[in-house]
Amino acid sequence: MRVMNRLQAALILFALWVAIYLPGLGSTELKGEEGRRILPAVTMLETGNWLVPYVGGKPFLRKPPLVNWLIAASFSATGVRNEWAARLPSALCVLALGLTIVALGRGWMNADAALGAAIMSMTSFGLLAKARFAGAEIEGIYVPLAGIATVMWMAWWTQRRSPWLTWTVPWIFLGLAALAKGPVHLVFFYAIVLAVLWRGKAWREMFHPAHFLGVALMVGIFAAWAVPYFQSEAAHAAAKVWKDQMANRVTENVFAWKSYALNLPRGLVDQLPWVLFAPLVFAARPEDERRAALLSGARLATVVCFAVFLLIPGVLPRYVLPLTLPWSVLAALASAERARRVVLTGAAILAGASLLYAGIAVPIINRHDQLRPTAAQIDAAVPPGAPLVIYDPGYLPEIFYLRARCRYAPYLEDIPADAVVILARGATRKKFADKRPDLVVTQTFKSKLAGELLLLQPRAAVREDAHPGVEKAGGQR
Repeated sequence: MRVMNRLQAALILFALWVAIYLPGLGSTELKGEEGRRILPAVTMLETGNWLVPYVGGKPFLRKPPLVNWLIAASFSATGVRNEWAARLPSALCVLALGLTIVALGRGWMNADAALGAAIMSMTSFGLLAKARFAGAEIEGIYVPLAGIATVMWMAWWTQRRSPWLTWTVPWIFLGLAALAKGPVHLVFFYAIVLAVLWRGKAWREMFHPAHFLGVALMVGIFAAWAVPYFQSEAAHAAAKVWKDQMANRVTENVFAWKSYALNLPRGLVDQLPWVLFAPLVFAARPEDERRAALLSGARLATVVCFAVFLLIPGVLPRYVLPLTLPWSVLAALASAERARRVVLTGAAILAGASLLYAGIAVPIINRHDQLRPTAAQIDAAVPPGAPLVIYDPGYLPEIFYLRARCRYAPYLEDIPADAVVILARGATRKKFADKRPDLVVTQTFKSKLAGELLLLQPRAAVREDAHPGVEKAGGQR
């Protein structure tokens, strides 16, 4: 069989990416945590505040803002604010990861093997779930960025490239990944680096000046946002939120034994189908000294990190998704030509399944929409031209679909005196009855997350005969 060149490998990869990632990308309504990534992006475009992410008029302090920035940039570049534009950055990051693997392969993987590694990295079940079927999730951007850094270092170290390349450029992507989710990926990255250097008896390379420059670049990228951020008014609250979040990761699910027991199996499912190549990875014994050190060191670090992390109470399987890339590279380095044909066949099957999903499954899924219909009902209830004041909504994904002109009122006193129509959670009904008896509930809506939403209007502006369902906020007619 004739070995393909890198251009052919890149074209095949691009065609598979188009077939797997693009069909029906923007057809389904928001799922999971997508709204928490998208709504801050919308606010950034509307307010010009790119420093602090906001959800529902309040700072959203749980994650750094790179995902929000990229989604906002996608909205601006495409000229539309819909699900497709919101999910596009994740899909493009996955493509960038695959093309990087193909481009860097010379000298340590031929084009066939590089194509196999690229396909495996972008088609593991865990990454597909985050970057394809819920494409506005953090992992869709975070995992490819961490993967690009890892594959660059692995390739350039094996090729004996200049330390000023090997130990600096990957750290740029490590810094970008930190801006997406924080520093957890550094544990995986350095575990692989240390294990490979140990196997290769090359410890001294860690102390090359280029490494310190790389670390400085990484810290500088994160600090460019973090320094002004922590000088903002949100700084104190952010520090507390991040501290509590880190503590909760270990303590909140300590007694959830059923979930904890399934951590390892779920982590393995996320690595399917290519984790099935494990026997090849453990059996491989490359003759080249550097390649052998890379394979044995990265194999050890990947397996140990995977097992140890998933044995920590509170850790979820998605936290180890950055290990998808090193495993894909190891599987490609260890696999024979027949195994690579299996990879291509599997990718073709996934491409066909994606097309079927877009053509058959998506219309069925959309029949059960909840966010879009509720938003349409709210829009229909808002008087033409009137701004909709949304009181302390927290996270309501329905807001993304509203066409009415909206403004947030995080606190009761923020509601303008001349507000014509207010949207609030059902849980605030008693508060309005006690503190704003001048407002009455004219309509209620069913929310996917909040349960009940209230539409309130000033009593003086409401004719009860026109709104037979009018009631006081406390529930009395």
